Amino acid sequence: MAHTDGGLVAAYIEGDLKAFSTIVERHRARLLWVARRYGHNEDDAQDILQEALFRASYSLHTWRHESSLSTWLHRLVMNSGWDFRNHRVQVEAPTLDDGALPHDINPLLAADPIGRSEDMLHLHESLGRLHPDQRRALWLIDIEGYTIGHVAKQEGVQPGTIKSRRNRAREALRADLGECSVAPGR
Repeated sequence: MAHTDGGLVAAYIEGDLKAFSTIVERHRARLLWVARRYGHNEDDAQDILQEALFRASYSLHTWRHESSLSTWLHRLVMNSGWDFRNHRVQVEAPTLDDGALPHDINPLLAADPIGRSEDMLHLHESLGRLHPDQRRALWLIDIEGYTIGHVAKQEGVQPGTIKSRRNRAREALRADLGECSVAPGR
């Protein structure tokens, strides 16, 4: 029973602290993906996730089985992200026009919306050229945050097959994107 989300919640409520660790391990990748949508960088996303997991740890007894635990945790991360975005102290940053920042400080940090759009279009086209199995493996693991084992079970194949598909997809994208700034692994 303790291997299901409901069983883990019941075990945690009864005092098994390892049950909460298992819940976190099971859902962390997907929840971090959600947190990244609200933060400005990886540290912000980690803070948002930590806050949501803290809230979950003291209010897990309020989870009703009307929705999945994953959905409930997802909502906590979204709420923490919203709080982070809307309640952070706003600090006014200097602009390039006020002379406080030298114009040549770091050209790699300069915004380039047109170049970024071109990169994203190229990435989208490259993803479209992948074999559907490879694209699905890459998407489910690297974007959605599922484990290799979960995707293998979902696809009805061995984990090694999913690893191979994902690796081939990454290699094809690297070759196709070349030195493009959206190349995988950057």
